[in-house]
Amino acid sequence: MARSGAQAATAETPDPIDWTRERWRASGLGEDENAFLAMGSMMRLHRLMAESIESMLKPLQLNLTDFMLMVTLELNETHTLLISRLARSLLVHATTATLAVDRLEARGLLRRSPHPTDRRAIEVSLTSRGRELVREAKDRLAEVQFGLPGAPLEAQRRLLKVLDQTRQLLGDR
Repeated sequence: MARSGAQAATAETPDPIDWTRERWRASGLGEDENAFLAMGSMMRLHRLMAESIESMLKPLQLNLTDFMLMVTLELNETHTLLISRLARSLLVHATTATLAVDRLEARGLLRRSPHPTDRRAIEVSLTSRGRELVREAKDRLAEVQFGLPGAPLEAQRRLLKVLDQTRQLLGDR
């Protein structure tokens, strides 16, 4: 699959992280280059993955936030969570989660209902139509290995291990 954003490194276009490393050193910006380069590399990887994922979700009229919200509900035993819990789980503002719920509810993919004991809270449930769309979207994303097309299984495992360790160090629990 051709990349639409950053292009593969060639003799004419050097790897952007290697270029940045060389320029960082030449500019004398200090010894913390690895953290900066890791940040830049992660941001580029995120962008490449998001472009790949979004291109597969677009025909389903979903964006990445919509998909992740629906998958979070699908993975929950009851397929129901509070909007506030969804927002925390997705690391988005409650307003962002609410807007996504509005879009998906209008399409009949989610159902909103009052919490049975807390009248201030709103529960969101995945409908059967929503569950079908989650599975269709999951199958489409599997075609591009969830944004890592061509990455061998062992590379995916190593990446996951490094990311897990880093997230834990940063307190992501």
